[in-house]
Amino acid sequence: MKKTNYIIGILFLAVLLTSCSVTSQQKTVVYISAASSLKKPVTEWKERFEKTHKDIEIKMNFGASGVLINQINNGAPADLMFSAQSLQRFMSDDDKIKINKEGIIASNELVFVSGTKVDTPVDSIEDIPSNAKLGIGNPDMVPAGYYAEKALQNVDHKQIKIIYSQNAVHLKGLIETGAVEYAIMYRTDAVENNRINIIKNMPPNWYPAIQYPVYSMTEKKAAKQFLKYARSKEGQKILKKYNFRESVKN
Repeated sequence: MKKTNYIIGILFLAVLLTSCSVTSQQKTVVYISAASSLKKPVTEWKERFEKTHKDIEIKMNFGASGVLINQINNGAPADLMFSAQSLQRFMSDDDKIKINKEGIIASNELVFVSGTKVDTPVDSIEDIPSNAKLGIGNPDMVPAGYYAEKALQNVDHKQIKIIYSQNAVHLKGLIETGAVEYAIMYRTDAVENNRINIIKNMPPNWYPAIQYPVYSMTEKKAAKQFLKYARSKEGQKILKKYNFRESVKN
């Protein structure tokens, strides 16, 4: 009897493992690289998409757009990339990867903010005291920093100590923890955040329009399905939920 139960147990385990193996083999993996500022909507896209596409698994990688394209150039897998800026700024003729622009998925804007630890925030960038720090993204790799640097060309900021962040999420952390007193950042990272005080919107004519282009790196059918979902009414509703403007050019 014990021997029979043992054999039945082994057979059951074998069937279970075979079933799991088949399920795993049937899943198509889609690799997504996305700008840090898009982490919340892209994560929700993934969760909702996978519920209705059981045969597809979405794997995500977030970071500064310039860093992401360098990773892809060096062999990191990517089927789609949601960038915070045109990738042409970060690429050269020597790059081996082929990309295809699929349109604009969302847009954003800049705001001038202070941390809630600042007792009496100034009203303008020019009034930031010399002992305070202003955070922006690293303009070389972080689109948010590129836009902020363009905006700063319109004000006298020579006396201000500027601290550069690694990406948009890192910048949010700097202002939340008080590592910097002030920052120029994406509106989507500042609204509905009880540790950040929005002083004012940056004039839109001070910097180029902030648009999020999406690029395909492969012809994978599952990747096209995910992009179609991101562009759908539900996908755009999720973007608006996180205070992004919906896509402006598709």
